[in-house]
Amino acid sequence: MIILSELRRHFPVRRLEWICAGIITGIGLRLLDPANSFAQPAWRELAVWADEGTWGALMFWGGLLRMVILAYNGAWRPSPELRGICAIGGGLIFAALALGVEASGVASPGAVTYAFLALGEGSNIWIAATDARVPYGERLHGKPHR
Repeated sequence: MIILSELRRHFPVRRLEWICAGIITGIGLRLLDPANSFAQPAWRELAVWADEGTWGALMFWGGLLRMVILAYNGAWRPSPELRGICAIGGGLIFAALALGVEASGVASPGAVTYAFLALGEGSNIWIAATDARVPYGERLHGKPHR
C-alpha cells in the first residue's frame, strides 16, 4: 500500500510523462500488430529510417521501460536523470513522427499532434533537469531545498 500511495502522490506531477510513455507504448504495439501500417503515406519517411517492426519494438519496449522508470521514481528512489533521458528519447520519437506525417503530404492533424507532444516532452526534460539540481540526499529524504 505504501508503494501505491507514493505513486499516487507523484502521479499528478508526472502525469504528462506517464501519458507520453503510454502513447509511445501504444503506437509501438500498433506497429507490431500484423496490419501493414507503413503502407500508408504518412509513415513513408519513417520507413526510410527503419522498418515497421524495428520502430514498433523500439517504441513498445522504450515506452514500457519508461513506465518502469516512472514507477521506480515514484515508489522508491528519485531518478530525474533517467526521466530526462526518457523524455529526450520521447521528444525525438514525437518529432520524427511529426516530421514524417508532415513530409508525407497527407493532410492530417497527426503532424500538429505529434509536434505538441514533442513540445510536451521538452517540458518534461525541463522538469527532470530542475529536479536533478536538487542534491540527492534531499531528493531521497524529502528535505526542503532552495
